[in-house]
Formats: sequence, structure tokens, C-alpha cells
Amino acid sequence: MKFRIIAAVAIAAGVALGTSGCNVIQPQATTKSYNASDGVAVTVGSINLQDLIVLSNDGKLASLLLTAVNTTTADKTLTINYVSAGVNHTKSIVVPVNEHVGTTWGGHGDPQIILDQIATAPGSMMEISFSVDGATQSTLIPVLTTAQPEYKGLEPLAPATVTAAPTN
Repeated sequence: MKFRIIAAVAIAAGVALGTSGCNVIQPQATTKSYNASDGVAVTVGSINLQDLIVLSNDGKLASLLLTAVNTTTADKTLTINYVSAGVNHTKSIVVPVNEHVGTTWGGHGDPQIILDQIATAPGSMMEISFSVDGATQSTLIPVLTTAQPEYKGLEPLAPATVTAAPTN
């Protein structure tokens, strides 16, 4: 009788170790963070930027797509800086307080952040720096085209040009 009890305990222990052994040596996939979209994410100061994508069909005029989460108690000014052909370009946007929901730019119905003279071909990576409250973070962002169905209709709109009235 003792032999059966010892054998049952040994078999139960073997099954438990055999079925859970992988969890001991294998890292858990849920503990690793990753970007689940085409874009990248970066945190700069108190602002979390998500789904960063540059859309350009010609490698010259582009639209920056992003979601910004500001969990502070005040609106923040986000400065966007990129260098193209030796020329420094700077844009600024205000990221409103939105606690847990991000504010989006560049999507359907959203305002666009136009990047002109990017000199970066689609399929490449473009380095852009972001600054908030004295903190600066640079990251490489993929340059994609509107050929993918999810980006149809998001072409960058050319910045408005001002023409002088004819003189008499």
C-alpha cells in the first residue's frame, strides 16, 4: 500500500515539474514591451509619444502621425526638430492635458503636422528629436507611404502659400 502512495506522489510530482518546467527557464512574453503598430514609441519628459510614423509619397513633403499622452496637470508644448540637407527644421504643437487618452495628429479628421523638405525616401528611417520642458529625446521613425490601405487618404497636405497681390 505504501508503495502505491509513494508511486502516485512521484508520478504527480513528475507531471507537475514536466508541465511547468518551461516557465522556470523561459522568459514570459507578456513582460516584454513592444510597438504593436508600424510606428515607434518614445517618452520625452512628461509626454508619452506613441505610434510615431512619417508618411511621405515623394520623400520631400511628409506628415507626422502620432498620439501624445500628457498625464500632467498642464498643457505642454512639444517641440519637434529634424535636420534635412543640413537645414534645421523646428515645429511646435501643444499637447493638452488628457490623463489616460492620447491626443492624435495626422489621422483621419486630425490636424496634420507637416514636415517639409525631409529628403528621406519612403522605406527609410528618419531621425526626429522631441523636446518638452528641457528634456530632449531623439528616435528613428519609419517613413511609409499611403500605399497601405490603413494610410489611404492621409497624404500630407502642402502648406498654404501666400501670394502677393499684383502691383499696378
